[in-house]
Amino acid sequence: MNLEAAWRLKTSVLEEARVAEPAKLVRERLRGMSTAELNRAYRIAGLILGNAEDAEDATQDALLRAWRSAGSVRDPVRFDAWLDRILVNACRDRLRRRGRVRFVGLEGHATIASADPFGALLQHDDLLRRLATLDDDLRLVLVLHYWGDLRLEDLAERVGWPVGTVKSRLNRALGKMRQGLDATRVAEADR
Repeated sequence: MNLEAAWRLKTSVLEEARVAEPAKLVRERLRGMSTAELNRAYRIAGLILGNAEDAEDATQDALLRAWRSAGSVRDPVRFDAWLDRILVNACRDRLRRRGRVRFVGLEGHATIASADPFGALLQHDDLLRRLATLDDDLRLVLVLHYWGDLRLEDLAERVGWPVGTVKSRLNRALGKMRQGLDATRVAEADR
C-alpha cells in the first residue's frame, strides 16, 4: 500500500468515526427521551395541527425522521433544537397535505365520534379557538413561542426564518388574536 492510499484510508476511517459518534449520541438520546419530552412534542404538534390523530402522526414522523437522519446532526448538544425543527417540518408537511386531501363521508354509515383532546380543548377554550382560526404560519409562531417556551432567536432557528420575520408574524398573530377578543367583548357588552 502506498502512502497516498494509506492516507485516504485513514481519512475515510476518521470521517466515518466523526459522523458515527454524533449519530450514536443522537440515537441514544432518542431512545432515552423522557415522557415529558415526548409529551411536549405531542402538545406542540397538537396545537399546531389542531387534532390528536395528526399530532400523533406528526410526532411519530418526526421521531422516525430523526432516527433515520441521526448521522446528519452537527452538534449533539443542540439535540432539542434539531428535533424541534424536524417536528415543525413534519407538522408543516401535514398542513400542506390537508389542502390536497379531502375526506368524504360514506352515505348510510354512522361517523365514529372520537375523543380528540385537542379538538375538544380548541372548541371549549376561547383563546385556543381563536388560535385555530389563524393561518398556519401565524399559529406555528404563537405555539412555539408561548407554548413551546422558545425565545424568538431559537424559534427562528427551528423554523428556518430570519428573526425579523418571526417578530412580524408574531406581531400579526397577536394583533389578530386581539381583534377577535375585542369583537367578543363588544358582542358581550351589547347583550
